[in-house]
Amino acid sequence: MVDDPAHQARQDEWADRILAWITSQEQIDRALREVLRRTPSQREETVAHMAEAVRGAAQGLTIPGCAAAAGIPEHMLRDWLDLDTSFAEAIRSAQALAAAHGLGPGASPTPAALRLVLNAIRKGATWPVAAGLVGISVRRFNRLRAEAPPVAALIAAAQRARSPRGNGSGPRRGPARSRGRRTGYRLVLLDDPLLSSGRPPLGGAAPAPNGARRERGSAGHADGATAPD
Repeated sequence: MVDDPAHQARQDEWADRILAWITSQEQIDRALREVLRRTPSQREETVAHMAEAVRGAAQGLTIPGCAAAAGIPEHMLRDWLDLDTSFAEAIRSAQALAAAHGLGPGASPTPAALRLVLNAIRKGATWPVAAGLVGISVRRFNRLRAEAPPVAALIAAAQRARSPRGNGSGPRRGPARSRGRRTGYRLVLLDDPLLSSGRPPLGGAAPAPNGARRERGSAGHADGATAPD
């Protein structure tokens, strides 16, 4: 195909729009969860992340892929599988459903798999690592990029949309934080035994009222006790 700068520009614009939709969906989901309860519940957040993991399993994602789709570390997902028999059974059933319909590692990538790859790249992963989350080999992923130019355009858009905290390659950077500015906190009800049992509060956080505790708003979840925003 003859290179056409105008066509390439249109494709890049389309790919950037797709990435913006993916990002906005995450923001909408977060806003709706926050609107339902003034003080978010750990249990509700846990179940929401579990549901995303089960959905990923039903679409053929690997366990690391399910964890990435749910927005949690893989070790946390595996802890939940060990501690919650109903969740473990739901994951097994979802995996059986995917296998019965020909989905899973080695099968043709699904929209869910592509979305996960794009999200992982957008958040700083290299594309081989992102492809590995959905069980796609480097060779096969290269072939997919070559055979489907829109896929290559989406990957380039994901790389352009990377957060500055990823690998430093993102073109957009927010203003520098003032040294005197304190880290923000949010209240989270401690009502989930999978997360809060035996977990000490974050260092430096004052006790929160009504059975809640203060969580860091911008730093990482140091103790892994809460689901990430």
